[in-house]
Amino acid sequence: MLRANSSPHGKSLPPPPNLQTMDQNQQQLGHNASDLAAGDGSKSRRHFHLEVGPLTISGAAIDRVRARVANFTSRLTMDTLRPLPLFLGITGPSLCIAADAFSPPVSLSTLNKSTHEKLSHRFSRNLAYFATNYAFLVFGTIIVVAMMHPGMLLYAGITWALWYLHVIIIREDVRLVILERDLNEILTPKRRSYILAAWTIWVAVWKCLKPLLLGMGIGGLMVVFHACMRDPKKLAGDIAAGNKSGVGRGSADS
Repeated sequence: MLRANSSPHGKSLPPPPNLQTMDQNQQQLGHNASDLAAGDGSKSRRHFHLEVGPLTISGAAIDRVRARVANFTSRLTMDTLRPLPLFLGITGPSLCIAADAFSPPVSLSTLNKSTHEKLSHRFSRNLAYFATNYAFLVFGTIIVVAMMHPGMLLYAGITWALWYLHVIIIREDVRLVILERDLNEILTPKRRSYILAAWTIWVAVWKCLKPLLLGMGIGGLMVVFHACMRDPKKLAGDIAAGNKSGVGRGSADS
């Protein structure tokens, strides 16, 4: 158990988070999220069963996915936004990543039945502790990938401008007269909406989907790598060191 430290001025600094207590709190949050996600809708999905080739989708599986998503999104608060040095394992004034900050949860030479349990335990604990950091990491990766595809940004900007112009024409009752003929009689608001909807779907699928999936894939791989390799034992030591120096940040869920 890590103990609270006292500063040179005699003031008591808050103790570092208890990782075991954090696990219990996150499990309780998971149960609450599961109960919330189940609700009345789960009753109508209990008998749902769909088979697509080798893939089987059931109502219970959908409820489990919904509960996991609700459990994760409930942690996306400022309380789970950890300082960057703690997230990267940077210690000391040299701003270098500690050599033991990242280590595999198991040794490749000692694989056994408990390997999956150890890997799952470390992954879930880091995912709960760095939830907001991981969300920012994935979001930032998507932004960077999008900036590398100017064509996608151009089509997205054109789509937004067309929808904005469509709303202005309807709201202000603007007449589109060309050669003394009102185009609103041909391109009625309903027809324009259909055309813009088809255009938007085309842009979303053919121009935006690939960069979006690429950004999410790269961000997801970085999250999985960090969550599997960040050593909780070294993390506890970094938290204690941060509290001694007054840099550490506490949280309500720790």
